[in-house]
Amino acid sequence: MAQDELRRAPTFGRGNSMSLLVNTSFSRKKPSVLANALSGVISAVLAEVVLFPLDTVKLLTQTAEAGDSSGFLSVLVRLVRERGIQGLYGGLGTSVVKESVHSFNYWMWHGMLFRRLTKADDTAETPTTKRLLINLLAKQLNWLCTVPFEVVASVNQLTPGSPGFVVTALALYRQGGIANFYRGLFISLFLAINPAIMNTLITTLLRFAAMMKTAAGMDYEDAR
Repeated sequence: MAQDELRRAPTFGRGNSMSLLVNTSFSRKKPSVLANALSGVISAVLAEVVLFPLDTVKLLTQTAEAGDSSGFLSVLVRLVRERGIQGLYGGLGTSVVKESVHSFNYWMWHGMLFRRLTKADDTAETPTTKRLLINLLAKQLNWLCTVPFEVVASVNQLTPGSPGFVVTALALYRQGGIANFYRGLFISLFLAINPAIMNTLITTLLRFAAMMKTAAGMDYEDAR
């Protein structure tokens, strides 16, 4: 009897250990709001650097004088001829600052709102309508904080020679005071619905993909 009990004891211990490991693996700690925000900043800055030349040409095309029917390629060729390849990157530093502030601020609002107002964070377990409204609120709060950076970066990008963030900001302030930094605010608040819908759709599509993987036999935690 004593030997039988001794044999059973290690087996029971191993079972508990395995159970503890399984439970630990499923109770993954969520990244902090700050970690998510910093991750978002890195992604946004990389995208800004890669797409900046295209954005420069787009802005020049959109702000061309009346009667100028030059298309995207024509503006691109003219810009390179007049300013060289470096002309495509004029104002990049200011735009990187703008994008860093914009992205960090958004993901901080996003994380704080979802953790305060939901139990399941920005996942498919939170109702779609609620996710959409919280995403919209986060984007609008972000615009209220960062529109001045957007205005300064855009003006700096379009100004020949791109004088820099501080010089451009001072020039805008002399022209129209604080109100000059909030030009286009209401349009930005209205258009916030677009990224809000996009973020909500991404979460919904991720849930659908997880369901398909689970149906194919993958573990739910790995499929998420």
